Amino acid sequence: MMMAGLRFGHVAFKVSDPEKSIRWYGDAFGAQVIHRVKPEGERPELMFLEFARGQCVEFFTNGKQKTTQTPDSIGYMHFCLLVDDLGAALKHLATMNVRPDRGPFIGRAKQHIAFISDPDGNIIELMQIPPESPLYRA
Repeated sequence: MMMAGLRFGHVAFKVSDPEKSIRWYGDAFGAQVIHRVKPEGERPELMFLEFARGQCVEFFTNGKQKTTQTPDSIGYMHFCLLVDDLGAALKHLATMNVRPDRGPFIGRAKQHIAFISDPDGNIIELMQIPPESPLYRA
């Protein structure tokens, strides 16, 4: 049974420098702050940055230690942003001195992929899905 209205909302991160992350996501992807809440007691400041209507990342402040990911870790690996033209996206990011950590390459579902990292090392997959991919949805 499906849940009515179910859709993806956001992914959340603790960041080391919120202003740097806001600038980076804005410059890289055009993301804009749509909501910001000041800290309250033990609760840190948080903010939502929107890429496209209803598609967001949420940042919490006061990140201090990076988590260590090993080849056999369980849990978060990356989040994916879909792009219309991977080559153009990588050219734009190169103007910011952002280079792929992996790729570009063709994935097992015939999608075009590259992986980059944000200022805190969070891994972002950039994916272009061509019509011949089984992931393609018109």
